Amino acid sequence: MTSIADVSVARLREAMVERILAAEPVSAPVEAAMRTVPRELFLPDLPPEAAYQDQAVVTKRDIYKNPVGSVSQPSVVAAMLEALRVEPGQRILELGSGGYEAALLARLTGRTGSVVSLDLEETVVRRTHECLGTAGYTGITALVSNGRFGFGLRAPYDRIVVTFDTPDVPQDWFDQLVEGGRIIIPLHLRGLTHTVAFAKVGGILTSDAIRPFAFGPMQGFGVPRRTTVTLAGGARLDVGPDQDVDVDALCAALAGPRHTVGTGVIVAPDDTLLLSSLDLWLATAQPTLGRLHTDTPTYQTGPVTETIPPGAPAIWTDATLAFLALGHTTGDGLEIGVIAYGPDRTRLADQLAHDVRVWNTEHRGELPTIHVYPRGVVEKSPPPGRRFDLPSAQVLISWG
Repeated sequence: MTSIADVSVARLREAMVERILAAEPVSAPVEAAMRTVPRELFLPDLPPEAAYQDQAVVTKRDIYKNPVGSVSQPSVVAAMLEALRVEPGQRILELGSGGYEAALLARLTGRTGSVVSLDLEETVVRRTHECLGTAGYTGITALVSNGRFGFGLRAPYDRIVVTFDTPDVPQDWFDQLVEGGRIIIPLHLRGLTHTVAFAKVGGILTSDAIRPFAFGPMQGFGVPRRTTVTLAGGARLDVGPDQDVDVDALCAALAGPRHTVGTGVIVAPDDTLLLSSLDLWLATAQPTLGRLHTDTPTYQTGPVTETIPPGAPAIWTDATLAFLALGHTTGDGLEIGVIAYGPDRTRLADQLAHDVRVWNTEHRGELPTIHVYPRGVVEKSPPPGRRFDLPSAQVLISWG
């Protein structure tokens, strides 16, 4: 007999799915899985009304208060499952566990498929087991293991989904994915994270979907760490491990005069896909790039207030820093501007503004193709673009 509480929770689930579909439709199998899997059972410490909000929920933090366990945002999960293109009977490897996405994957693979879910944290895996058992998903293998190495005992896999930001693409991920298989990786490159769906063709990963989703950082021994430097006034700059920053020189620059320049490029500040395209273009065009976070999100200059977006793209030289800001309201859009500090502020601001204008003219609304090559693999005729060295792989970003 169905209780009133069951009906109420089912309505919350239906409402969550309808909100997701209104923003971005998904395929019938993904929609059916989202309507079926009881998310509230993977968040037993929350009331159902909170469990069915479209937001990620941190379930465990380390001693430094960094999240090391979570249940991902439903709309993000739906988009990732759509890009993964799971088919019945497939073998799936999930790196980073929480239970909810593993249950959705089990729904998509059906009785003839298999799902292995790994996490480095024993308490996270124990919680995953408990939640999966309560929800009735007893056929999923959840193990304590370092996702950096995959899980060779059950390899190869038709699909691999990574649910943590990674500054590397380990060789084991290449080796354990079948030719023609698909892998989703939140790739952390030059201070920026984009979640990229790749197909493995000829041993090389080639992107066909890119989204501005970010997760918690990869954990474990030997993992290249994110680099965040603290500047003046509480500002923080996320940079790639291969990029040098003279902290003292940039702090001195921020204490001095600034230079601002408009680009004439208008964007809607909530258009995350468009801004993601710009981020990737700047990563390709500029010799340095990172994300600037500031405790002072607005600057007042005469009649114009400029807003620094959260995690604004920034470039720098030894003693000069330039970053993007939004201002000059024009209807529903805002103009992208550049703020720069330091002795070379005029030239660096003009250079960044020029690259924004080039993007607007030649690549606005486009996303590049990202190729990932295992170390030692060289394509005979690679497409033109910018190549980045990772510890275990090389990344090539190409446009057009």
